[in-house]
Amino acid sequence: MISQKALSKRFIPGLIQIAEAHRKPRWLPVAKSKVFRIPKRPVVSEEERLELLRLNNNYKTQMRAIRRFYHDEMIHDKSTRESASSEMSLRLEAEEWEKCVELNEQWNKQVALERQERRKLEVVAMDEYTLNRMEQKDAVRKQRIEKASEEIRKEKELSKTFITPETLDAAIDAAIANPTDYNYAIDLKGNQYLGRETPISPPKEEKQSASV
Repeated sequence: MISQKALSKRFIPGLIQIAEAHRKPRWLPVAKSKVFRIPKRPVVSEEERLELLRLNNNYKTQMRAIRRFYHDEMIHDKSTRESASSEMSLRLEAEEWEKCVELNEQWNKQVALERQERRKLEVVAMDEYTLNRMEQKDAVRKQRIEKASEEIRKEKELSKTFITPETLDAAIDAAIANPTDYNYAIDLKGNQYLGRETPISPPKEEKQSASV
């Protein structure tokens, strides 16, 4: 017959384990009965102390030797890897340099072609601009020449009426025979009457009003 304790262990092993492995939680303080308890310091004999010191020194010496051995091995492996990697890196750098030089030459050729095309376009544009400016200047110069020629022609025509020493007597006789009066008068309505002795006739409205 199975006992009750065996059945409980079989069906609820977690509870049984918790109950058997019970410990105080970490967050609880020290028990009051153990606050002022001072554990007794173990007494070690002189022979045991010397033996422990010897064993500790031997352990430290052996560990130091092992660390030194691995350190030397690591340095040796690192140096060999660096030498191999340095040769490989130099070779890779040389190959990369050659690729960069080739790519740079290709870029230079492409840039040179683009520069030539751009310069051709700039030269064509500059020629067109220069021709346009020259045409504009020629048109302005022609306009000025035409204007000056017109003014010269007018002045030549006016020079025919100028009074010269030879035509001075005739001009005086003509001025005396045909006197010109530059005086004039203006009435309240804005009518202008030329001459100093010009007769003024009354307006038609005033005449009609006078007749009525």
